[in-house]
Amino acid sequence: MILRRLTKHVKDQNWFAVALDFLIVVVGVFIGIQVANWNDARADRGQAADLMTRIVSEATTARSEMSRYIEVHQGISDDAARFALALRDKDSCMAMGNELTILIISIADFPPPRFSLANAEQALNTGSLSLIRSTSIRANIQTVTDEMGFVDRQWQRYIRVKQDANREAQRVAGVSLTGRSEIVVVPMGGYDPGSYELLTPGKICGNTEIIGLAANVAVLQAIYVDYLAQVERALDDYLATLSEEAST
Repeated sequence: MILRRLTKHVKDQNWFAVALDFLIVVVGVFIGIQVANWNDARADRGQAADLMTRIVSEATTARSEMSRYIEVHQGISDDAARFALALRDKDSCMAMGNELTILIISIADFPPPRFSLANAEQALNTGSLSLIRSTSIRANIQTVTDEMGFVDRQWQRYIRVKQDANREAQRVAGVSLTGRSEIVVVPMGGYDPGSYELLTPGKICGNTEIIGLAANVAVLQAIYVDYLAQVERALDDYLATLSEEAST
């Protein structure tokens, strides 16, 4: 309709009407573009708010789980150090009985980190992180996801060392089950000493090779706990940044 009217005005050489029709078209296009931009901006703000909600929720959960994870690994670290020291004196080592059995069995304890910042990582990988306007939050997301990835890589590296030490310690000590009916699946650290016996405890107590392996495991375990503490602090900073942004 506008085109027909514009054509008629041109034929009639009514230039004022032509200009007016042209202005109407330009203004209409401009308004249409602006409305589309406003709708897109509103949709982006909604997506950003939803992303922030999910990021805050997962960060809070990860922080809580990290505390429990550190407690578990601190206990494992203490046992690893105790085991390394206990082996040095053969007589006192032989007198430990069930305690020695449990320390040998538990040397392989090294539960993996079962928590993550999946929403933050996905935002980084897909580019949707750009929806969040805060540069400090974007920088913190990058930092904390790097830290979490580092912990996982260290776990994968250290678990092999722990498993190798565990196999050698159990082989030398002659760890054996007392019977099929004694095999019970229990929570972490809940080993029943009555389920196992050491056939050759004299070969592990005072054994310099096993002492070296146990010392290495104890050191690696302590280093891993220190890594976890660093990531815990990074998570605290991350949550503080998220909370500050949410309050503005």
